[in-house]
Amino acid sequence: MRAIARRRAEARMTDTCVVSRAVRSARPDPVTAKHTVEHVPVYWGVCEYVAANTAARETEQQGRQRVEQGAQLRIPVDAPGSAECGEGMVATVLLSTHDAGSTPVEVHVTAGHHQTFAVSRRLPVKEVSGD
Repeated sequence: MRAIARRRAEARMTDTCVVSRAVRSARPDPVTAKHTVEHVPVYWGVCEYVAANTAARETEQQGRQRVEQGAQLRIPVDAPGSAECGEGMVATVLLSTHDAGSTPVEVHVTAGHHQTFAVSRRLPVKEVSGD
């Protein structure tokens, strides 16, 4: 029964995404004196991006206006790298399967997801614009 549920959940995953961990360089750049940040992929493959609510909220951070909207990113629970996805990571989602004109969506993962008998890993994410 669980195998059937997993196949159904994965059949709905028609988007593609890359979930990355930010890795800061150990030493600052000699020219800029700043540490560089590299995004190292942890998971890449099929996913389903679901808007958790349609109400966007405006915030101000460091004097810049931003728009935040909650959502959920679903990835196969048993896919390589899936279990490593968690809080603080960034995901780039390609919604091209059903909307060929859409641009990639960048979201910030706000927590991990672990559950007994889960058929997909449902990561809470925030879509942030205005970076």
